[in-house]
Amino acid sequence: METTLAPDQITFDVEGMTCASCAVRIERVLSKQEGVDTALVNFAGSEARVVAEPGVDLDELVEAVRKIGYDMHPVAADEERVSVTERFNEEERTQWRNFLGAAVLTVPAMLLAFFAGDAAWARVAQWVLITPVEFYFGREFHRIMIKRIRSLDATMDTLISVGTLAAYGYSVWAFFENRPLFFDTAGAIITFILLGKFFEARAKGRASEAITKLMELGAKEARVMRGDVEVLVPVEQVRRGDLMVVKPGEKLPTDGVVLEGRSSIDESMLTGESLPVDKGEGDEVFAATINQQGRLVVKATRVGNDTALAQIVHLVEEAQATKAPVQKLADRVAGVFVPVVIGVAVVTSLAWFIATGDFTRAFTTGVAVLVIACPCALGLATPTAIMVGSGRGARLGVVFKGAEVFERSREVDMVLFDKTGTLT
Repeated sequence: METTLAPDQITFDVEGMTCASCAVRIERVLSKQEGVDTALVNFAGSEARVVAEPGVDLDELVEAVRKIGYDMHPVAADEERVSVTERFNEEERTQWRNFLGAAVLTVPAMLLAFFAGDAAWARVAQWVLITPVEFYFGREFHRIMIKRIRSLDATMDTLISVGTLAAYGYSVWAFFENRPLFFDTAGAIITFILLGKFFEARAKGRASEAITKLMELGAKEARVMRGDVEVLVPVEQVRRGDLMVVKPGEKLPTDGVVLEGRSSIDESMLTGESLPVDKGEGDEVFAATINQQGRLVVKATRVGNDTALAQIVHLVEEAQATKAPVQKLADRVAGVFVPVVIGVAVVTSLAWFIATGDFTRAFTTGVAVLVIACPCALGLATPTAIMVGSGRGARLGVVFKGAEVFERSREVDMVLFDKTGTLT
């Protein structure tokens, strides 16, 4: 296996996470790998950030994560991250289609259960309607459960799978025994969880759009001097040391130093200052700021991910990836939540059976414990709130340096502004 030299911090895209306990599990596995100092997995952002010694084998890290049922691949420093937004948007569309399909079948099944009573045709119709909901629209929950069983693990989706399969399996048995059916319960659980998945994907997609919009502030093309000729090239082709010509009304393609000309630059997107700043020879200018008056010749000094705008984007990404203290607590709880719930459900069923001798009531009570516990709000609420909050802040010009700021800000009782009204 070829060994890849890694920098101090490596970012990975992670696929297959469905709840906070998944993130905890991946963090635990990565942290145990040789050469890894720390690992931080962000469930809401579907990414892992690993601080490792130079020379660590990235293939071994990826393989260790795959063994527990997740896919992971490293992200190059210059890789386009807009694809993250596109992935969330695609996930949103997929979850909406799944929810809509499940709802179209589940609603009639529930109406039949409520109003058609024990009519034989209604019982058959419920079975027919809910079967595709359970095994097609809800297939992802069962697939994840099987993968977790293979690695002797359990996630919150395991509760959904076990609870709905139990309700469905019991209903099949009850159909032939002429007992009450719970097909509609299994369908309703999957339908409502899919609706929650849709809202989750939409929240993550809207938050990630803030990063996309920040990146879109930059210029798309640059007018670069090639000898005595001005050539219009994509901004990605600008290299450090290139001479760029910036005309009035145009955006600065990269950070640089003015070599010729004088002008006023609108730097409000960086500093919040409403008044333009005069620039002349030797003055520093920044990418995405706007040249308002004169023609400038600028020598590129920082390009790509080194520009001030790229650093702001990086700060937003860091804030979304880091964990607030309360989230760390939620993740620790989520890590043991699933096995505890399954244990409680088993004990509850046994206790009811011993107390009443009624298998049906004991079984349905145990399933109720699984159903009530399966929504993963505990692990989802905090990372989603941080992602949405940091994204909303970025759109309003407020950049958070870390997730802990969200908790600390509630203790702020005084804010000081300088004479221009800019808060830094």
